[in-house]
Amino acid sequence: MLQSIDAMLAGDPPNLKQVVAHTYEFGLRGRIPAASADAGTLSWNLSAFRTNLEDDIYGIATSVSTGFFQNIGSTRRQGIEAALNYQAVAWSAYLNYSYVDATFESPLLLPSPSNPFQDANGNIQVEPGDHLPGIPRHRIKAGLDYKVLPQWVVGVSVKFVSDQYYYGDESNQTAPMPSYQVVGLHSSYQATRWLQVFAHIDNLLNAKYDTYGVYSDPTGIGTPGVPVTGVTNGPGVDNRFLSPAYPFAIYGGVRITF
Repeated sequence: MLQSIDAMLAGDPPNLKQVVAHTYEFGLRGRIPAASADAGTLSWNLSAFRTNLEDDIYGIATSVSTGFFQNIGSTRRQGIEAALNYQAVAWSAYLNYSYVDATFESPLLLPSPSNPFQDANGNIQVEPGDHLPGIPRHRIKAGLDYKVLPQWVVGVSVKFVSDQYYYGDESNQTAPMPSYQVVGLHSSYQATRWLQVFAHIDNLLNAKYDTYGVYSDPTGIGTPGVPVTGVTNGPGVDNRFLSPAYPFAIYGGVRITF
């Protein structure tokens, strides 16, 4: 079932089938208290989940700015989430991990006229088990804070995101967007009970990466595309559109609590 959507803020068309979700989830959490006054406390949690969607609604992009919604049968999102958190007098640390396996569970023929592996009609064939685009399977976040003084805290954070498929490549035939790692620094000074001064450095190593990618038609935006390396049975034009992440940035400010 297809329905055009002319405005991004429009409501869902009334003739789309209702999505039905069946979710299963369980988890554990615990806490290991400090063995002494100088030792820290360790807390942890672990959970697993599975969500099966029937008559899922999916947005099909036909260009950079237009597309339509469609019921696509069944999809599944399953995975685990785990976290460790250590809290001591002078320092604290955390480690978070998530794994999300998001897949199509029904065969599906989708229009993707900008995909280099499209068929003669501009379509791609999606099979059960193909991964949904835009959803990285692995995410890791870690951080460490240290109290230089009781009022002064400095810290570092690290984020890792694994590769993800482009929208328009639901059949997973082209190389995915690469993984990336981002490092940040932060510091804060609690001058008084109500006044705090802080500073942040984002993307410390000035990593070059993209957070979103889609196959679309470059016609009319000033570029005909460039040759695609390794594509042997497509038109040989790179129709990938990417959203680059922010570069190195440093900023600071003052927080006032009333």
